[in-house]
Amino acid sequence: MKLTLSQEQIRELKRVSRNSKKAYVRIKALALLSCAAGRSQSEVAGIFQVTRKTVREWCRRFVETGVCGLEVRAGRGRPPQADPEQIARYVLQSPRNFGVDRTRWTLELLAQTVPCLNGFTRYGVQQALRKAGFRYKRGQPSMHSPDPDYDKKKGHWTRR
Repeated sequence: MKLTLSQEQIRELKRVSRNSKKAYVRIKALALLSCAAGRSQSEVAGIFQVTRKTVREWCRRFVETGVCGLEVRAGRGRPPQADPEQIARYVLQSPRNFGVDRTRWTLELLAQTVPCLNGFTRYGVQQALRKAGFRYKRGQPSMHSPDPDYDKKKGHWTRR
């Protein structure tokens, strides 16, 4: 089956093949342009190392929905294991509220304390935090002295 596209559709596919941030969308756009140029779906499948059925599906979805049909639909893939609401409940409170004698959360501490993060690696916890809308930043040590002249003395030792 030859894919017949209008000039506007071809321009849109060329634009997407050059400018899309998602590599898989660029690949699909190039495959569709190859089909529109007269190559068979079998040839295109061989070039892009996918099945003929996959190329046929890309063509069908593009004809039905346009460029947005090249995106991966929501709900595909493995469901997330980490619950963003549960993460937020823990992260927005002090670790002391959960019986941990610390003032700051660490990635390891979150993995041990938050039930939905149990068994996660540090990197896994960091990714779960990112998906829940949080950014992990290690705490920086700070020093404060009860000395009333501390700020004056501290200013003496800073670089200029």
